[in-house]
Amino acid sequence: MGKSTFRTHISIFFLGEYFSDAVRNTLSVVLPVALFFWLGKPETATGIGVGALLISLTDLPDHRGNKLRAAIYSIVLFFFASLIVSASLPYPLLAAAVLICLSFIFSMFMGLGNRMGLIGTMTLALSTFVVGLHPSHPFQFSCYVLIGGCWYYALSLVQVLLRPYRSLHHAIFECLISSAAFLRSKAEHYNPEIPLESLQSSSIRLHIRVNQRHELIRQLLLTDTHAMNPENRRGQVLINKARLVIDLYEQLSAVHYDYEYVREALSGTNRLPLIEQLIEGLAKELELLSRDFRKLRKGALANEMLNYRQCKEMLLNNLAGLTSAQQNIISRIVSNADEITSLISKMRTEPVVSNDTPKALEDEIAYPLFVSPENTALFQQLTFSSPIFRFSLRLAFSFLFAYILLSFFEPSKYSYWVFLTLLIVSRPRFSLTWKRNIQRVLGTLPGVVLGLIVVYLIKSPVVLLGLSVVFLLGFYAFNRLNYALCVGFITAAVILTLGSYHGHFDHIIQERIIYTIIGCAIAVFASYLFPVWDSRKLQHYISHAVQATQNYLNVAVYKASATIVDPTQSRMARKNAHLTLVELSDAIGAAKLEPISHSIDFSSLNAIQFNIYQIGALTTSIFLSSEEAKVHPQLDQVNNLFGKILAIRDDQTLTTSSQPVFSYQLSSDGVSSVTHKLNEIMKLTESLSHHMASFKTAKNQDQLK
Repeated sequence: MGKSTFRTHISIFFLGEYFSDAVRNTLSVVLPVALFFWLGKPETATGIGVGALLISLTDLPDHRGNKLRAAIYSIVLFFFASLIVSASLPYPLLAAAVLICLSFIFSMFMGLGNRMGLIGTMTLALSTFVVGLHPSHPFQFSCYVLIGGCWYYALSLVQVLLRPYRSLHHAIFECLISSAAFLRSKAEHYNPEIPLESLQSSSIRLHIRVNQRHELIRQLLLTDTHAMNPENRRGQVLINKARLVIDLYEQLSAVHYDYEYVREALSGTNRLPLIEQLIEGLAKELELLSRDFRKLRKGALANEMLNYRQCKEMLLNNLAGLTSAQQNIISRIVSNADEITSLISKMRTEPVVSNDTPKALEDEIAYPLFVSPENTALFQQLTFSSPIFRFSLRLAFSFLFAYILLSFFEPSKYSYWVFLTLLIVSRPRFSLTWKRNIQRVLGTLPGVVLGLIVVYLIKSPVVLLGLSVVFLLGFYAFNRLNYALCVGFITAAVILTLGSYHGHFDHIIQERIIYTIIGCAIAVFASYLFPVWDSRKLQHYISHAVQATQNYLNVAVYKASATIVDPTQSRMARKNAHLTLVELSDAIGAAKLEPISHSIDFSSLNAIQFNIYQIGALTTSIFLSSEEAKVHPQLDQVNNLFGKILAIRDDQTLTTSSQPVFSYQLSSDGVSSVTHKLNEIMKLTESLSHHMASFKTAKNQDQLK
């Protein structure tokens, strides 16, 4: 099993989008550099190579419209930034002022969204490279950078024209893989030998990963006007596939059991191993489905489905010998598994928009509303309360301090590595800056060791340059997967390339280490200047998650009770509930890295997060069910409990009863009814209130204010 999984991951990596993009990016850099060095034009090779290298990092997975806009913005900004910085270099004070001003301006681009923020970061990275290269002909060098940018994006745009839905295909494939991992974690809940505490954290982590994949699918698909055109059959097929992927995940998380109770109830039977085997088989089938989807083939039902049927028959065999509660547990699990197999079977058959599909049904959902908006008003960020504005000021001061500090050093052509390190590791949030610093150091040191070993064993410059190309490929391949690993590869590549060209390997390695450490140190100390603390916003994230979960619950009950609910409203409520839980989890993880983390009650925070996750899972079960319209008084009681939690402010303490926290159990009657699930949610909400009271102690409040 371990070897099979390892081989699967290896094949996924080498046949996936990340590695193929890495090959394209590496060739786009290496080919023009090799050509112009062979022609005896090193300055041309350097300018085009640097332009292609840095502009390739602005190229995120997206459709052709967004890629074209990114190409135009990147190429224009790269040219003018290169020209302005290189023209100011003969005047040191002016060059310092220009670089510091650009550090503030391009950092503010984060207020325009992720893509423009990345373009701003890479434009500033180019500016630091220009300082280090110190070109003698500013306009000529800037034209070389312009050619490098145009060359790279020409390749990228041709590729997206030939395969317009490549990134979307890969996003759906990754979502299926993540969903299979989530389903496998569900199977482990029925293994009594695995502690439930460890499984709770992994379930939330996988839940977050899948929802991040969902968000990427929405961004790629719903912003593509060509794909969303009703006349575009291929686009409509992908819309149907994306909806099936999301519906599949809803089925995976729809029934959330009290696994401790289930383990205890079925402990005297042979059903627990059979349930684990049943769900494990579905996870394998989902992995096979993802591989077929990646290879663009329809595929047939795999042997895992036959194993599923056999396991299901064994599980349902001799139910009469079990108690009614045990029968109920097994029936619910089998029913949920059957829904999953039905969706998998649908996804194995290419969904087609037939003529019988009512057009009005497709038009009822306002798809553009599902795309997360990006702030396009930069002036709104020009306030000290904006994290982006504070970060931009911090980075500008960091550049100023670095410039002053380096003035006391001997002049070096590699001192720009300080600015480059500052730019790469500095982030608006303290936690991300700290994490990036650790990853930068952990990547640089092994990269240096790797470079030393290669230089010691190999003396041929041609072989060394060939290995530097391999390391550059590794940098690109892991750039979006593992930052520390990609730093190791690029460090080794830089050592081999510069050492082969300039000589003095020991000098290059020494300066690489020194300037990297200086940049990291400045970034860490500067992070306390105008800091952004996630620990002080935990109550805000909790309130958002609770409010979104409450809204989702109300929409789900109305929908399940056959009350008319706008499909856009219901799907938006589901999306917001999932995404606010992702934000809460992200904030908790960030708070753990902050200086005052020792004073925060993370056990209560984790319990709050898990309670919200459990309520969301049960709400999804209600969302997918249907029954005759009826009044549910339990909903009013749950809303009252939610209201008390949402009424809490930072200067108040939640009061709760001293009664023990409830734990719900599966009853033998009315198990599929909304009423029973609301009773379970009510008990979970009481548990949420209890943990909120534990979290909001006087000690926490004093520290978090």
